[in-house]
Amino acid sequence: MTTTTAPNALWMLNSLLVERATAEQTNGQYSVFEQWITAEGNPPPHVHENEDEAFLVLDGQVDVTVDGVTTRLGPGGFAFAPRGLPHTYAIVEGMAHLIMIATPGGIEHFFRELGEPAGSMALPVPAAPDVEKVVGTAARHAMTILPPA
Repeated sequence: MTTTTAPNALWMLNSLLVERATAEQTNGQYSVFEQWITAEGNPPPHVHENEDEAFLVLDGQVDVTVDGVTTRLGPGGFAFAPRGLPHTYAIVEGMAHLIMIATPGGIEHFFRELGEPAGSMALPVPAAPDVEKVVGTAARHAMTILPPA
């Protein structure tokens, strides 16, 4: 059994992302993250070539869009985004708290490259993303950033 005591916390695209299980810890099977996010951190529509992604909403309201179909999720809501299908999510208001699961594991390498170590366990000061950096980093990790719908 693998356990962690000190999570790796990142500020990633205006959200706080905490690694709970990484590919290294799960023999490559999956990665798990906890995320606190406001609308300033809504990800652009994107496609994963290698990972399926799932979302469990712990708190807040989140609109999850998978392959053009949007579903509003509240606490306890769950969504699955299979690899190869465009998806995104948007925080409806205030802040949301999510669990994200990616299979197989390894997406943390993308998050680490794009994000930065969190200076505290709080949301970062919002800043406009460097779109060129986001697109380039995503491409290196077999993801395609799509234009807004």
